[in-house]
Amino acid sequence: MTAIIILALLGFVILFLGAYHLRSWLVPVALIGVTTAFVMNAADWDQQKEWFGMMFSDNFSVSFNGLLIFCTLLIFMLASWHFRNEGSMVADLYALILFALTGAMLMTSFSNLVMLFIGIEILSIALYILAGSRRLNLASNEASLKYFLMGSFASGVLLFGIALLFGTVNSFDLAAISDYVNSGNKLPIVFHTGIMLVMIGFAFKIGAVPFHYWAPDVYQGSPTLITTFMATVVKVAGIAAFYRLFDTCFSGIDTSGWYQVLWVICVITILYGNITALLQNEGKRLMAWSGVAHAGYLLIPLLALNELSASAIFYYTTAYTISSITVFGVIIALGGTDNEVPIERFKGLAKNNPLMTFALVVGMFSLAGIPPLAGFFGKYYLFANALSNGLILVTVLAVIGSLIGIYYYFKPVVQAFNTEVTPVPRINNGFAFNFVLMLGIFLTIVLGLFPDVLANLPG
Repeated sequence: MTAIIILALLGFVILFLGAYHLRSWLVPVALIGVTTAFVMNAADWDQQKEWFGMMFSDNFSVSFNGLLIFCTLLIFMLASWHFRNEGSMVADLYALILFALTGAMLMTSFSNLVMLFIGIEILSIALYILAGSRRLNLASNEASLKYFLMGSFASGVLLFGIALLFGTVNSFDLAAISDYVNSGNKLPIVFHTGIMLVMIGFAFKIGAVPFHYWAPDVYQGSPTLITTFMATVVKVAGIAAFYRLFDTCFSGIDTSGWYQVLWVICVITILYGNITALLQNEGKRLMAWSGVAHAGYLLIPLLALNELSASAIFYYTTAYTISSITVFGVIIALGGTDNEVPIERFKGLAKNNPLMTFALVVGMFSLAGIPPLAGFFGKYYLFANALSNGLILVTVLAVIGSLIGIYYYFKPVVQAFNTEVTPVPRINNGFAFNFVLMLGIFLTIVLGLFPDVLANLPG
């Protein structure tokens, strides 16, 4: 709770600094504030606390909040280079990212459906503005409008589902809903309908098929740094909230309704996301469809819902976010302020930019699940968790999807080592930017070599 308060106040401090044109203070204050929030969040480890019946802090929320804060810290370090030409509105961008992070942390810590919805709306409203932050860029405006329309629809569906659950249980509290489910009474059709609508709302938020159509256009049209935030922080918050709600409240329900629907969504998302990514020739759209496929992988533990599911999700999201930030760092450096970064732009990268090339290789190989990188063990834990629950067909289809994914993850890497073209000139990214790339490389390799460091952390 202290970390959430710090981040919310930090957003207002950043706005104050921007109003007084203290631009040189923005990055140091933001980094110090976010680091302080990370430390205060870690201090809540092994301390179960509840606030006003609305929020609950446990090791699950502390783990995921720590990951969200850490990802934002890396994104801010990239931002110091990416926003260097943004002008006076840069303080607004930093503040909105902090407010979005605050909403994301509420989504991992809720114990009441009202707080869940508040967290989603705080996150979403900030992102609608961030997606369209390049006001003179038509693609950015289009991304903002599409995200707003689809996000508003998803929020409406989610809220309708919450209303149906409340109408049945007469409470928004997760414990009360869980008690109602486990009471042994026959659950009415209205309750099952509420579960379905909530599940559809979450599927929109994480970009699962068939509720994913906003993702490619929004990822491509938004400023690349904001796309990085969407692909990491937003997806982690969405899947963590999804898991917390369904594990707490609905794991005791007979698997004849929502479970079968989620099974279909999971499998279609994995296969369709990977197959469609094969056809992409633009870097951000490729990463968008990659994100769709990874949303499918992250739904597998929700089908298993056992004592290992939370650990599997946490390790996988950690590996995925670090690898994604590393790859997006390369895309940001290559694309600058451009909305589109064609795969051809990676041609000849290796000759003059060895660090960026190594970061691209490690990040893409990890996302593809190549051993011994973190992404491989992330998928291993997900698949092992699924097999332990008898989900053999899901695991087989997920492995097929992973094999398909190897091809498109290799496309930018192959282009980077293309020696038959004029090489990419040396790009000077600055210390902070290069530090993020080096840290991403280091963590991806270390977490692959020593996966037990995080494997059981949420427990």
